[in-house]
Amino acid sequence: MKAFKPFLLFLFKIILAQGLIAQELPYPDRHSTNLNDGWLSCQSSANPNAIRGNSHWIMYDLGDTYALTESTIWNFNTPERINSYNNEPWSFSPLVGKLEDGMRDITIDLSVNGQAWKEFGRFNIPKAPGSSFYQGTVGPDFGGKIARYILITGISNHGGSCYGLGEVRFNATAVTTGVNDPLAGVSMSVIPNPYVDKAILSLDGFPAGQASLTIMDGMGKIYLQSELTISEVKNNVPLSSNDMPSGLYFAQVTQNGSSKTIKFEIIR
Repeated sequence: MKAFKPFLLFLFKIILAQGLIAQELPYPDRHSTNLNDGWLSCQSSANPNAIRGNSHWIMYDLGDTYALTESTIWNFNTPERINSYNNEPWSFSPLVGKLEDGMRDITIDLSVNGQAWKEFGRFNIPKAPGSSFYQGTVGPDFGGKIARYILITGISNHGGSCYGLGEVRFNATAVTTGVNDPLAGVSMSVIPNPYVDKAILSLDGFPAGQASLTIMDGMGKIYLQSELTISEVKNNVPLSSNDMPSGLYFAQVTQNGSSKTIKFEIIR
């Protein structure tokens, strides 16, 4: 056993030296330009927040409930790459992924249970430089908002055909007290669905009190915003198609900081 001590001591000195060198690097948070170290979506899909419709999105599950504060965002940092055969001009073709695919305008939604979502805000992410010295940009400060799920939806990119993101880092503190979703266990339905002129929005199990109703289409255009007074275990809210064209719509009820959303269709 004694014969290994000098080797272990030498190894420890190497590790310690590497740690000191790493601390002195001028770019401690520099980001990879490797495609595999980023996230890229080239086909939209159903968003976990139904109100966002089919979109390009990424959802972070923190595994527990946290109070969120500052954040840092690294945009998609892979430069355009060319596939070729022996560098012959006839064979040049672009590969998937480039800086222009990086997200530009995004929406961030927060949720405690992954079902009821609340929009935190809309933000802009600068285009990445495609450099290994890229240290990202300061993201939003969540100011102590409590969430387990963080949903980032791309609204626009920097001109590419896909939507990409490199990395997001959140500063957070674990919440030790229980966080109850006031709308856990409630249900909503539109009867009939689809409908032509009139329907009923049925709210079942919502707590008594004030709530707000928003009706919008899949592009986020708002057709109705109104206040509701919920007094019974089951409430029926009349819906009218008015001048709304045929298509898919979302009814979102927000109460006590949480939201519940249902999709319905109008046909002519």
